Amino acid sequence: IVRGGAPYENLTIMDNMEIPSINHYSNQFNSAGPINMVNADMIEDVQFSSGGFSAQYGDKSSSVMSLTVREGDRNRPFASKSYMHMAGIGTMLEGGFADGKGSYIFSVRNSLLEIIDKIVGISKISLTAIPKYWDTQSKFTYDLSSSHKLSLNLLCGDSRINIEGDPKEKDELRKNILDSSSVHTLFPITKQYAAGLSLRSLFGKDGYSMLTLYSSGTATDMDVREDFAVRQRDADGEVQSYNILNSQNVFSNHMFESFIGGKYELFYQIHPQHSLTLGGQWLTIQRWYDNVYLGADTSRFDFDRNGTYETGPFVIPEGFITQEFPFGNASKYYFFASDKYLLSPHLALTLGLRYDHLTYSGKGKLSPRASLSYQVVPGTGTLTFAVGEYAQSHPLPYYGDRRNIGYNHYLEPMKAFHYVLGYEHIFEHGLKMSFETYYKTYDQIAIEDDFIYSSNQLFWSDERRTIGERKSYGLEFYLEQKQVEDFFGTLSVSLSKTQDKDPRNPALVDWYNSDYDYPVILTAIGGKVVKDVRSWLDDAPFYLKYPSYILPLSNEMEISFKYRYQTGRVYTPQEYVTWKQDREGGVKWSGGTWISTNNINTERYPNYSRLDLQWLSRFYMKGYNINAYFALMNVFNTKNVFFENHRSDGTIETVYQFSFFPVLGVEVEY
Repeated sequence: IVRGGAPYENLTIMDNMEIPSINHYSNQFNSAGPINMVNADMIEDVQFSSGGFSAQYGDKSSSVMSLTVREGDRNRPFASKSYMHMAGIGTMLEGGFADGKGSYIFSVRNSLLEIIDKIVGISKISLTAIPKYWDTQSKFTYDLSSSHKLSLNLLCGDSRINIEGDPKEKDELRKNILDSSSVHTLFPITKQYAAGLSLRSLFGKDGYSMLTLYSSGTATDMDVREDFAVRQRDADGEVQSYNILNSQNVFSNHMFESFIGGKYELFYQIHPQHSLTLGGQWLTIQRWYDNVYLGADTSRFDFDRNGTYETGPFVIPEGFITQEFPFGNASKYYFFASDKYLLSPHLALTLGLRYDHLTYSGKGKLSPRASLSYQVVPGTGTLTFAVGEYAQSHPLPYYGDRRNIGYNHYLEPMKAFHYVLGYEHIFEHGLKMSFETYYKTYDQIAIEDDFIYSSNQLFWSDERRTIGERKSYGLEFYLEQKQVEDFFGTLSVSLSKTQDKDPRNPALVDWYNSDYDYPVILTAIGGKVVKDVRSWLDDAPFYLKYPSYILPLSNEMEISFKYRYQTGRVYTPQEYVTWKQDREGGVKWSGGTWISTNNINTERYPNYSRLDLQWLSRFYMKGYNINAYFALMNVFNTKNVFFENHRSDGTIETVYQFSFFPVLGVEVEY
């Protein structure tokens, strides 16, 4: 979530390739995920902009993150690093070849919890679902000449998790009763890849170019099964016996998208006062399909509240949404130009222009950008103001509809306008501080008719209209202390407000809290390196020296913490009504139904708070090193809410995120 934007508004670039996501468990509408596919030890540099970025980047309206993968060590034919900790079990290999003209780096990783589950079983580690994933990444480089370098990048990942509903699960809200309800089981699977070949060419001291041919793809399979069960519970809410009366598939989504394209960028200083950046990209569909199955639903109504359900039953038949684009049927292309003009030694003006176009909708948008930077303190303090327009095409599923009529075919692109004022100051000894204030507006957000006309309980439509508006504004403070000596840390504070204009007909309010409104976000990370502990203990009296060997204490240890605080997520209050009933599991009528109130996003979950501690001990051996980890996650065992499950009998079940848990790990470097 970046400055009020949806997760699909964030651009991710890896070595000049624009890829959908670098995370496991992402999807078409959310590039985020709990586990990163990219090996952090293979990253050379990360550039991130949360607003006001240049014309070089686009078709995203919130942020851009550009990763540079490092080359392998050309001075050694072979080096490796193996590890086993919470992130997984894996290894990384690197080295040089062809007398130092080329290099390689390669990593592979598998879920540690999956391996533990195979050994001891899922019940032994007290988890209801095991994240199962693997990923591999590699980069090969070769110097064709002193001015031309060829590089090949590969990234591949597979993630899956079976979230199985348990009809025998204890429920303290249901005691000494015979109850019946549906239990859902989810089977999500995601496979991703990205592969690219890049040629970097130097033009003396004046500039360089980058030509990249690449392909990326994602396959997502999601199946949801509903088991309707009758259960007898005892005085503690334990299930004594149960019987599954009906099982049915209620939702399926099988999606595959693959893109292939070419990208060219030129960076050239045409004059001592002018630095020119220009380029373009053509990205076309290699293959894309999205098949969605929606199970049938049946409802009946008692509008006059007399106990007789005289209206209905209404049957919404099962639905199939099928979208498919063959090769070349839909393409995205853009071109841009940007010039940085030094007005004086301390004042620079950057002007840019960008054009984005989606061939499927036939819609394009010209986006002007501008920024002005002034070195208040030459070399250390810079004041920057940026303004620009940012157009973004919608996720491809938005252009389809359930009945395949095509009324969403020609959606206008979403637009955002950024206004950013910031100051950055670099102090001595690796200390950096930055401060930014921003104001961002959106228009032409796609809104479904179903929400626009939600005052009519019997109305249904999945036609979208680009009439949505949003505004976001706030302040951000960032302080970073790099590890120059024996301590390091960062402090990030974000204060913001994000609101959507009410698109309903008739409108009930002017503005309401956006789904992505988090007024306060605070993250603090700190650590200290402690040296020569092992040597001090070796010289200590025997009653300290020998017992200390029980612990993995070394001459270089690191103690660190991470604390995160965040305002609770907004949600729309639900109301339990008995004048509407749904057919549960295709077996019986429910006692009532939860319906959304008109108070959109007026409530919040409790604030999120979590403290993690980590201790790291490094052992330097002859020819290899060992790093031992010990971490405590969620030290205070804070009960952070994940979501609330509204049951058909009117009760509410609160589902929490991870509670307190310890983590052990080890790394071996050769």
